[in-house]
Amino acid sequence: MNLLQPYVQKNAKEYQSMRGSGEHIFEYYVFEEEPTAQPINAVPDGCVDLLYAIGKDDVRCFLGGTVLKMKYWPFEKNRTYFGIRFLPGQCILPKGISIGDIINTDLEIPSDAYGAKIDEALSQAKSMRERASIIHKTLAEAGQKHTPTDAKGNIEAYIRNRIYETKGNVSIKEIAQDTGYSECYVRRTFHEMHGISPKTFEKIVRFQNTLEEMALHKDEAFYDMAQESGYYDQSHMVKEFKNFTGLTPEKYMKYMMNVE
Repeated sequence: MNLLQPYVQKNAKEYQSMRGSGEHIFEYYVFEEEPTAQPINAVPDGCVDLLYAIGKDDVRCFLGGTVLKMKYWPFEKNRTYFGIRFLPGQCILPKGISIGDIINTDLEIPSDAYGAKIDEALSQAKSMRERASIIHKTLAEAGQKHTPTDAKGNIEAYIRNRIYETKGNVSIKEIAQDTGYSECYVRRTFHEMHGISPKTFEKIVRFQNTLEEMALHKDEAFYDMAQESGYYDQSHMVKEFKNFTGLTPEKYMKYMMNVE
């Protein structure tokens, strides 16, 4: 599954990205200060972002959980932003911070929260690849302590994969029957690791499927797009898409293609 932030990719100055490696990181990305003409909005993707704002004299660090609707993402000028987007359910958080602390919000944390002198190393690095290497090594060490090996980790992975496989159309009742756990336990376990319910995550998966369909098949009929994305019908897709973005699919596509 792809995890898209189309407004960031479209409007951020000098935006670049590269896929992550390992089980925790979806991608690394970098861009410059916010452009004055176009706002940068975040859309729901189920991910946690770790973002370093690298300035001339200092480095600031932020953690942001998935937004629940399209949300303006403010950035300071005259900084280079280096970001790490964790895969859903796979984020590595500093001690004392839970996933519930960062859902639908950005939390500023010490720039060395993941290790001493990381901020200095990132500031001195000359490329995104060099910065990615620094973070990969640091998070790999932290991830060894983070990765759950108990029943909760296994059930969360099973729920997440079933949601992906069914394009966001599997009931908790089915998952409970498959695993032998109660529906309450299934919901609670998923929420502990994602900060959102399985039902909300299913909606995000369908929404992200739609964004990918729009990017790959611009001329596809909305009815067909809805079917491919996991919706019951076109009206179902339009309703959820508008709830997440404030735009109809048609208006969104016109905006992305710079059509008035």
